[in-house]
Amino acid sequence: MMQDTASPPDDSTATASLLRQLAEELGAASVLTGDAIAGPYVEDWSRDRTGRCLAVLRPDSVQAVSRICQLCARAGVGVIPQGGHTGLVGGAQRETADCVVVSTARLKAIRGIDPDNMTATVEAGVVLQNLQVALAGHGLEFPVSIGSQGSAQIGGLVSTNAGGVQVVRHGMTGAHVQGLEMVLADGRVISSISGLHKDNRGPDPLRIAIGGEGAFGIMTAACLRLTPSHGTTATAYVGCDGFDAALALFRHVRGAVYECLTGFEVMSAACLPLARLVDPNLTPPFEAAVHVLIRLSTVTRLPLTEMLENLLAEAMEKGLAQDAVLAQSDRQAARFWALREGIVEGHSKRGYHVRSDVSVRLGDVPRLVAALEAMLAQHYPGWISQAYGHMGDGNIHFNALPPDGMAQDLARETGAGIEARIFDITLSLSGSFSAEHGIGRTKAGWFARTSAPDRLDLLRRIKTAFDPDWRMNPGCLLTGPEDAA
Repeated sequence: MMQDTASPPDDSTATASLLRQLAEELGAASVLTGDAIAGPYVEDWSRDRTGRCLAVLRPDSVQAVSRICQLCARAGVGVIPQGGHTGLVGGAQRETADCVVVSTARLKAIRGIDPDNMTATVEAGVVLQNLQVALAGHGLEFPVSIGSQGSAQIGGLVSTNAGGVQVVRHGMTGAHVQGLEMVLADGRVISSISGLHKDNRGPDPLRIAIGGEGAFGIMTAACLRLTPSHGTTATAYVGCDGFDAALALFRHVRGAVYECLTGFEVMSAACLPLARLVDPNLTPPFEAAVHVLIRLSTVTRLPLTEMLENLLAEAMEKGLAQDAVLAQSDRQAARFWALREGIVEGHSKRGYHVRSDVSVRLGDVPRLVAALEAMLAQHYPGWISQAYGHMGDGNIHFNALPPDGMAQDLARETGAGIEARIFDITLSLSGSFSAEHGIGRTKAGWFARTSAPDRLDLLRRIKTAFDPDWRMNPGCLLTGPEDAA
């Protein structure tokens, strides 16, 4: 029977027996209980949500994960996979202590790098930055770039189908997954990893795990497609007088250097003070209504700096840009990008805020931002608009900061209404309320209410095929019919 929650054993003796068995199987040091369950294990990155669990388990092999799932299935206890704690939608925290959390941090082996095949097979707990360092020695890279690469794990990237700043060129994480290894709810280990670029022996059912947020099983390893390291790059910091001009600038750049365009990020001027909360020395090179970061890169040795300089000169002649600075060194380019990457951490430092991750067709981005800013100014005076994100793929993060001094409870109550308006406006433009962050628990209700019933029915049937008792990450992504209202 389909369920959306995992019911723990009614008998506390049964729970104690399960924890004792897990300690015997994994080793006592790999089973955390009581006061040892703290910090990231129960808090999401934004600290908006605090979870609870029976225990935190830290397996170091796929066999250990398999045994965990077997024992928890027998005991009727749910299993929550948890990676690098960089998620923003509560996908790894549950509010009731009826599940165990399975940390993938010790599944950190790079099983193999095949330079000729341009693939790497890695375990779920491998940190993105560590993978990039290992690949650099082979002249390769994994073409997904996110601000949290120092802590984000490959399992989390795949499970949320992470985006980042290079989607305009390389697409989402799922585009680079060649095969997966996954542990099902009953402990079976299933793998589609072959290392083959062409393997047309029917569809791969494990691809449901890409963006599946652990609701179909625990992803323990992946075979990833790689690209050669970029030999030449060029970065520019550009000022535009609005999002319409930024979109026109994007069309101008894309039309001329499509094959080399790897990043096109936008930030409204109101966002920059947040980056300076992280580093007071982060100062933009000029003032502008909208700040744009452009990155070109290629394996081939091309005169990218000269090409970008000429493109920006043309853009300024046409009125698409007001100011532009080309990075003269890797260090200066890194400082430009630090402004963009510091915004997210700055928001966290400031405290509670409304956070969104929405997308529309590229041509609708200026219209979306204008509508959201007007909504906030008209209905929520004193709240501060923040619009930034990935102009090149239509993904805008529109945040709203409460006025200084507003009581926390009032801010959160008001913020819930603001979030609903953000989503309603986005949906009115045929957009998505989740562009790259996923659904988790934070947006599960929205997902249930706004998805086509036939699509939800199909997803629930697939979920039941993988996880008959709905024990895998219960309440995340998919909920039962009773919670869909």
